[in-house]
Amino acid sequence: MDRLTNNWMPWNHFLESVSNKDRIPLMRVVRYERRASPSPETMDQQEGIGLTVNVSSGGLCVLLEFAPEVGEILRLHMPMPVTEAHTPTLADVRWVQRLPFDGNQLAVVGLKFLI
Repeated sequence: MDRLTNNWMPWNHFLESVSNKDRIPLMRVVRYERRASPSPETMDQQEGIGLTVNVSSGGLCVLLEFAPEVGEILRLHMPMPVTEAHTPTLADVRWVQRLPFDGNQLAVVGLKFLI
């Protein structure tokens, strides 16, 4: 098996283990905020942009330029059809799967809505 095929092998197992019930494909830009440290003295807020892949009633899947830790809480600013509407919500990182491209930090991230 060549190196390229070997890099993608974990994705076969990953895709088989992810439940796809009630998920709706959705590709939209989503803004997020994260905290680099849980300590109040070093609450270094970071912001970024990701791309949603799909959404369900309980959470969503996003493509991010970094791999957050499982259990990390992200504040999401969900896209809404009405530009005046702002819908921030908290989401818990449930799983992270890095994309096996050389030299990148891209990761597909599963998030569970908290509120």
